[in-house]
Amino acid sequence: MFEKGDFIVYGTVGVCQVDDISKTDFSDNDKLYYRLIPKFESNRTISIPVDTTKVMMRSIMTRREAQNFIQSWPNVKCKGYRNDKERPLVYKQIFQSGSCTELAAMIKEILQMEQSRKSRGSVLNIREKDGVKTARKLLFGELAAALDIGPDTVPAYIRNVTGCAC
Repeated sequence: MFEKGDFIVYGTVGVCQVDDISKTDFSDNDKLYYRLIPKFESNRTISIPVDTTKVMMRSIMTRREAQNFIQSWPNVKCKGYRNDKERPLVYKQIFQSGSCTELAAMIKEILQMEQSRKSRGSVLNIREKDGVKTARKLLFGELAAALDIGPDTVPAYIRNVTGCAC
């Protein structure tokens, strides 16, 4: 169970702070709920049962873990897919898992696809654009929270440390 004040990753919302743990006014049961405030959307709150298993929730990485993760960025390998129909299903699984390594691989893969298509005069489709946007929001939000920097500065931070674009 998380504690009040903890920062967690919550589903595809991203980094949230546990603002409160209590019974709700909108339910007659004795269940405890987390009240979550998205770190980068403070005008929104989320109530979720403490014991839910429907949405992934986990602690964010520590500062040291974030630094180590960024150091390992060049070693993250892109996945191979049998066909284009498999890719969206895998992306959905990645978002549900919240795996930082899988999110990084997805970001790198879509960047490679974008560069390849540009050279042929083509562009990413909307699903790929939305996918990389969500992956960046989740991963860069967590790294930003762990490093106490803004999410918009994470790509430059990674580039400065590793020399890699993201």
